[in-house]
Amino acid sequence: MKNYKNIIIAGAVILLLLILPAFLERYNVYLMTKIIILSLYAVAFNILLGSAGLLSFGHALFFSGAAYTVAVCLVKWSLPLWACLILAIAMVIVLSLVTGFLSLRHRDIHFALITLSFSMLFWGVVMKWRSVTGGEDGITGISRMMSLHQYYYLVLPIVVICMFLIYRILHSNFGLLLESLRENETRVSFSGHSIIKYRMYAMVLSAFFTGIAGILWLFVDGGVDPTISHWTFSAVPVIASLIGGPAYFTGPVFGVLVYELALEIITAYTLFWQLILGIVILLVVLFFRGGVVGSFKLLVKGE
Repeated sequence: MKNYKNIIIAGAVILLLLILPAFLERYNVYLMTKIIILSLYAVAFNILLGSAGLLSFGHALFFSGAAYTVAVCLVKWSLPLWACLILAIAMVIVLSLVTGFLSLRHRDIHFALITLSFSMLFWGVVMKWRSVTGGEDGITGISRMMSLHQYYYLVLPIVVICMFLIYRILHSNFGLLLESLRENETRVSFSGHSIIKYRMYAMVLSAFFTGIAGILWLFVDGGVDPTISHWTFSAVPVIASLIGGPAYFTGPVFGVLVYELALEIITAYTLFWQLILGIVILLVVLFFRGGVVGSFKLLVKGE
């Protein structure tokens, strides 16, 4: 019964997302497209935080790594799009393997700082290698070959499929094993499973779907710049997961929605948006037990 209920809710949400752009202005469609892509970014990140219990501060590495690879291949090397996409996914997998190999033997703050270091190292390369990455100016002039509305209807099914795959993976035996690692890795090791191996699987999966989000992001604005490589962009899925609730699959999605809408509203009325947004995020994290989704479920149950 619960599964049917979830399917009906998911179907209603997808139907709403399909219909809504017809009644919105172009900027709102642009904003919705970005929110959908960031939702995939946050859900992919939460494979590590919510399931494996690993806090990464370096997911911008995979997001921007995929975006920059496609941009460089298209603009600098004039490769066909299919080849650019393959190289981007290959780049993300390599980056995740290297990062995982050097970071997954650690946990907590040590893991977080190592992932942050890799992300900022990539940001430094992006900033200094001007002949390839364009430095501070980034790479522009990338055509999406369709209107924004058409691109929205391309992004939506891709993100829905990716999220469905992530959901199925996290609700498989593999997902249960990741949760066991999060709760008690000693017992998992005693059962004969390799802790490092399964964490590496989680890292590669998380990076793979993050890379897809990065590729989709590239074509929204028709270019890429160093802001998506900076550590602050790695903080976006962290904040979204905390707002929505990392213990729930839909938590990061609601977190992104709250974060982006709050950002849009606050920046429209004040120059001190960072201070106010920080206070809003702090209040949500402190007073909404289990995030927005967790608090809503407690409210429905009357607890």
